[in-house]
Amino acid sequence: MKFGVELQAHLTPEWRQQYIEYEGLKTLLFSIYEKKEDFLLEGTGNEDDQEDQDLINENFDNSFFEGILSEIRRIDVFYREKESEAKSRYTKLTSEFHRQLELLRNQALGKEKSDIKGKKVVVVHPARIKKLEAKIYQKFKMAFSEYYLNLILLQNYQALNYTGFRKILKKFDKVMTSKRGKTCFETHVKGCYFETSKAVEKLIEETEKFVTNTLEKGDRNKAMQKLRVPPLSGLELKKHTTTFKSGLMTGLSIAILIAAILSSVLKRKLDMGDSEMESDDLPALVTFRCTFLLFFYAILTSWNTYGYRNAGVNHILIFEIDPRNHLNYLELLSIAMLFISAWGVTLCLYIFSPLVTPSMRPETWPLIFFVLVFLLLFFPAPVFYYRTRFWLLRRLFRILTTPIFPVEFADFFIADQLNSLATVLLDISFVACYYTTSWGEGADQCSKGSQWYRIFIALLPPWFRFAQSIRRYCTSGDWFPHAVNAGKYFSSMLVVVLSASAGYVADKNGKDLLGLDIFTVYVFFACVSTLYAYWWDIKMDWGFLDHTSTDHKNKYLRDELLYASGKKFVYFIVMGFDLVMRCVWTINISLADWNFADKQIIVTVTAVLEVFRRSVWNFFRLENEHLNNCGQFRAVRDINVRVITETEKKQKEQDDEEEEESDKEDISKRMSRSSTRRNSRNSSVVRTGDTPV
Repeated sequence: MKFGVELQAHLTPEWRQQYIEYEGLKTLLFSIYEKKEDFLLEGTGNEDDQEDQDLINENFDNSFFEGILSEIRRIDVFYREKESEAKSRYTKLTSEFHRQLELLRNQALGKEKSDIKGKKVVVVHPARIKKLEAKIYQKFKMAFSEYYLNLILLQNYQALNYTGFRKILKKFDKVMTSKRGKTCFETHVKGCYFETSKAVEKLIEETEKFVTNTLEKGDRNKAMQKLRVPPLSGLELKKHTTTFKSGLMTGLSIAILIAAILSSVLKRKLDMGDSEMESDDLPALVTFRCTFLLFFYAILTSWNTYGYRNAGVNHILIFEIDPRNHLNYLELLSIAMLFISAWGVTLCLYIFSPLVTPSMRPETWPLIFFVLVFLLLFFPAPVFYYRTRFWLLRRLFRILTTPIFPVEFADFFIADQLNSLATVLLDISFVACYYTTSWGEGADQCSKGSQWYRIFIALLPPWFRFAQSIRRYCTSGDWFPHAVNAGKYFSSMLVVVLSASAGYVADKNGKDLLGLDIFTVYVFFACVSTLYAYWWDIKMDWGFLDHTSTDHKNKYLRDELLYASGKKFVYFIVMGFDLVMRCVWTINISLADWNFADKQIIVTVTAVLEVFRRSVWNFFRLENEHLNNCGQFRAVRDINVRVITETEKKQKEQDDEEEEESDKEDISKRMSRSSTRRNSRNSSVVRTGDTPV
């Protein structure tokens, strides 16, 4: 891997503009080289005269070294600022820890009657001391953990910039066949403050000692487990088994799905049924669809996570997930494929239920699977990725209790997912209705769109986002974007109400939807809501069409693009794709409501398409959030740590050797082109001199 690519992969996004401009210096170097060659080709100066040659080299090289010195000064200033902040923060953390402990113990002894914030309170009972002290310890463990990661980040900043200067000056000597680069490196880089300062290293040692001796009572292993992000070597040890597991589950699920599809087609032919869906199959279809959409969403999320990892999007910090305990993309894919396999097996059992379990109703099988899936999700025991499950359940609780709690990024992001999973929520309500009231008596009563509870369930997702937007508006006082965003979700709720009303009027009067005035109103507001949501996707959520952009290289997009390796047309394709997917609701009108196809089949297809659209939306939403993380309700923490393992060090040395070979080839090509141009010029001069007058 070339250093320019490595730098982009390892730099901290919040400090992106503060690193060495490696690519810019590299471009400047080759530009100077070509200018010098052109100058020599013009015949100005004597190549055989060493003094002239040194003077030419000095004149051309000075502009490059001025750029180097400017970069060193800029990085030095930034590093001093961050180092000073780190020293101040360490002092504040340690002094505040001792102050709070002393205050708590004084309260227990009856010496103080004021709490930590200075408010008058009753004396703390000695029996509560241990509990309150444990809370203080836990709070400062988290604070020192974040502080330690910031120190590692600053240490990596030192190393990356030092390596950048070493490589660019070494490249200078190769291109210019000079030793001035080495002299500059020895004189200016090795002596600069960001390279010679050992303050961060000392702060790291002091933090480790403080956490070990004070917070963990001398247990260094426990302290380092709290402080460090798991090294990549540990991930590599798990990676082979995880990769094997995910591959096994993927292959197994594909085979089972093929068997289930073939079994379904065979059953259809044997039953000799018509093209209309039988009412007995509706409960099974809805139950299977509900769980399948969740697993399909999980698979797409694992693919997105892989994309975030490759593009450097720090989704872990954006969602404020514990970097020590989280699912990687392979683990998430393995879980999703495991459930898909179980889903396929259950489908086969349902199809062949008369042969396997003749005494049991066929729709019992999807019910058993449905109950097991949700029991496993809400199971309170610390098993089966319980940290991830509890994190998700806590976020869902905050969404359900909106607008009581302050709104964080993960809260409104997951609430957005619920808007695309509205079919899942409606299916859950249908399953609860059918299996508790109508099992064996037909599903007509539970499937009517005019049922009040179905309208209520359909209104919940847009209501969550509406309430969150209002809460954010009340907290910040900014009517834009929060109040305007609330208007978008209000239009969605209006569309749900109009749709249910049109269906109710049509059922009551026995008329087609096409001839109803309320249906026309519904279509109008649905179009308005669709265009409203699409504009918000493009402009606000993805950050495109940025009229305040100072850089016009990405017209109609934004200044920085992390995906597609600079292929801007991909972004325009995605913009068109989002518009088409936003209009999928028209399929329900044109096909299902006018009886061109079975309504439940159409609902299933459109639900799958909406889940896919949402996954694409997620991918570009997090790109914009990653680039724009200085706004409100953003996870702004400079914790982007990646520990270099021994394996990676060896790979890095190998990559350095390959890069040097690539540089040699590049330099030789440039020199050969220059030599060709020079020979061509000399030969033309010779031919001109031989021409008779």
